[in-house]
Amino acid sequence: MYLGIVMADRRSILQEILENEAQVKMMRRDPVYVKIMHNLDKLEKRRFGSVTVNIPSPDDPEKVVEVRCNSPEMREIISKYKEMRAEFDDRMGELLARNASLQKQLFK
Repeated sequence: MYLGIVMADRRSILQEILENEAQVKMMRRDPVYVKIMHNLDKLEKRRFGSVTVNIPSPDDPEKVVEVRCNSPEMREIISKYKEMRAEFDDRMGELLARNASLQKQLFK
């Protein structure tokens, strides 16, 4: 009887780990997250070329704004994109932390 309970617990733990990993994978492939990462990369890695950047507005992705490099507006847009990324990263971090604790339970 005790062995059956342990096996059921292990199975449910494994199932939850797999579900969490699937959620993290889906979040990393989420089109919104991908666009956030792409736009942040575009803004932060801008080194040469034009003095302005055309980038989708973080408030309205359908609207493209033109901002000067290193301007206060550009820094504000970068900070908004970082906040948006942080929301995704926090949720992913929670899932990954939960997975780590489940793996500890599973293999102790």
